Amino acid sequence: MRGLGARRGAAASHRRGSGPVSEQSRRASDRRLVALTERYRAALCAADAPAAEALVAEALVAGVAPTTIQVRVIAAAMEQIGELWEQGELTIADEHVATVLSYRALLPLQEQLQIAPPRSRERVVLAAVEGQAQVLGLRMVADVLEGAGFDVLYLGADVPAGALGAFVVDHAPVVTGLTSTQDRDAPHLAAAIVAIHDAHPMCRIMFGGNGVPPAWRDAPYPWVPDAAAVLDSVELLLHGPPQELPPTMAQRSSRADTHPAPPGSTSTREDERLAAAIDDTSEVARRYARRAAEYRYLAYRDPLTALPNRRAFDDHMIALSRRPEQCNALLVIDVDEFKVFNDAQGHEAGDALLRRLGQAIRGAVRAGDLVARIGGDEFTVLLPVCTQAEAGLVAEQVRAAVLEMTGGEVTVSIGIASLGIDRRGAMLGADRALYAAKAAGRNRSEVAASGLTMPAAAAPASGRSTRTAP
Repeated sequence: MRGLGARRGAAASHRRGSGPVSEQSRRASDRRLVALTERYRAALCAADAPAAEALVAEALVAGVAPTTIQVRVIAAAMEQIGELWEQGELTIADEHVATVLSYRALLPLQEQLQIAPPRSRERVVLAAVEGQAQVLGLRMVADVLEGAGFDVLYLGADVPAGALGAFVVDHAPVVTGLTSTQDRDAPHLAAAIVAIHDAHPMCRIMFGGNGVPPAWRDAPYPWVPDAAAVLDSVELLLHGPPQELPPTMAQRSSRADTHPAPPGSTSTREDERLAAAIDDTSEVARRYARRAAEYRYLAYRDPLTALPNRRAFDDHMIALSRRPEQCNALLVIDVDEFKVFNDAQGHEAGDALLRRLGQAIRGAVRAGDLVARIGGDEFTVLLPVCTQAEAGLVAEQVRAAVLEMTGGEVTVSIGIASLGIDRRGAMLGADRALYAAKAAGRNRSEVAASGLTMPAAAAPASGRSTRTAP
């Protein structure tokens, strides 16, 4: 079950930023993720599909990034399931059931993974070497790469070296990822590497899985510990030099045909057949999930900025308001004197500015936060698991990011409110705080109810109006 993309203890966090608040948030997030992983593993051991899916939904509502759920919850729990199986505390049937439940639990993440900003359209092939039947970790890697915009050709389990070489010739990928989960299959991994070098010498190779010999987890082939690290590994390979085949690799590959499974191996034909059926069923479900995600993308995306729109914002706010036991917050952001800019520069320049502002806001908040454009020059940010004081610091990060992006030419005013059961009250409070920030001179953030004003920025650039109207 453990392959490229599945390793316990991956250091992935769903938060961005720096400073003491981010460090405190990171530690609190780590504790929540550990508890969530324990509950998810218990659901797998009990074969409780509704509980497993509910825990993933709970993490999404709480603002945990999909990739973090993959690596820190699902993959981590499956790693523990594998250890229990190896210790004889679970049967192979229990392991298969856990795999099926995890495939199902991953489906709700497809929408978020499919709409990630594209990095590249380069082609990547992913395959488990001959003899490998469990490929949940490899499937997670494929999800991450597809969501990031790569053209992923996922071959799945038990791919013979000869077939892999022929496929690489036909499709000429720039990167091929291989996974091996059992030490005894190192000759098959070596044979796959040799086949790729012979078929397409310019193709870069990376691999992962606990079956990769430790001595191989170095140059020239990077070993990818988990799905969270795969994007950086692929980007490094794309810009790195061609790889040279180590002389010893061909010698190791020659042993593949004379290296049968040891007596008493638990990897039987029936196990492999069941694992293949699970993988095939998962692929069918993913195709439907991707199609649904495309329709949902059209309905819930702002066409100008590609951010979530008002409908997506309202739906997410409703979901958060149903969790009054956790601290959540809301930012309402308005561009200062946007009409003046639009009239002076033209509508095309105004549209370009809104797109850039959306990117600046998105880059200034946490990965699990929802940034939306709800109309005109107004943006909102939903901050799950965030106190009002922390929201004030996030607002200042947003304001500073806009100043940096525009060189001070454009500023924003921000209203901040806590989000509880009363959604309308929270929105009204944030709107009033926004108006107060405008009235106080713009280029600042204001907190609802308490009247607390965050430290004001430097005086507006010369020549800018000091009117108090929005």
